[in-house]
Amino acid sequence: MESLLVLPLICAGEVIGTFMLGQRRRRAFSDDTREMLGVIANQVAVSIENAKMYRTMEHAAQTDGKTGLTNHSAFMVRVAEYIARAQRLGKCLSFIMTDIDKFKNVNDTYGHEVGDEVIKCVARVLQANVRKIDLVARYGGEEFVLVLEEADTQGAVQLAERIRQDMMAQQFQSKQGQFGSTLSLGVSTFPEDGTEQGTLIEHADQALYHAKRSGRNRVVAYGDLPPGK
Repeated sequence: MESLLVLPLICAGEVIGTFMLGQRRRRAFSDDTREMLGVIANQVAVSIENAKMYRTMEHAAQTDGKTGLTNHSAFMVRVAEYIARAQRLGKCLSFIMTDIDKFKNVNDTYGHEVGDEVIKCVARVLQANVRKIDLVARYGGEEFVLVLEEADTQGAVQLAERIRQDMMAQQFQSKQGQFGSTLSLGVSTFPEDGTEQGTLIEHADQALYHAKRSGRNRVVAYGDLPPGK
């Protein structure tokens, strides 16, 4: 290249990139051309910064601030897409609902700051056990939900059991000493346990409730519930 023009992309006084143009002939960029390209570079910089700001705001709107997981409202939108895809492709899909056993006791005994650390730990354990294609969300309070693509009941129960065991292995520090925490988990599967979003969530929640009533720190599948439960 006989001519090369490098223009900084500046936004709010900071350089966020460069705008480069080349020509095979010499002195290709006149003063007027450079001035015009400088204006274009400024517009490009503002557009890039606006796009970055939009992505940041969009991510914040969809993310739980404490755990970094998908939040409840974003989950309700995304799960509909998962179910529609499973219906279209004729694939199975499983839900895991889980919450922290006796979490109120944790807060009352060790304080809310320690309770927050337990919640964050659960989020890390969940994320460490799922695939990139799966969805993990904080459903509310100490309750979490997972959506597992192309996972049948057996596969979902196995994953839930691994999560349960991983959580049992965690230890937390407090002024009162070291302590552990456990999870109860409920599983429902599309299509045998339901084909609608609300039904699948409700059935996973019923299985979770049965796990807690049966002694906590266990996994229960909706299909294994006794009749009338």
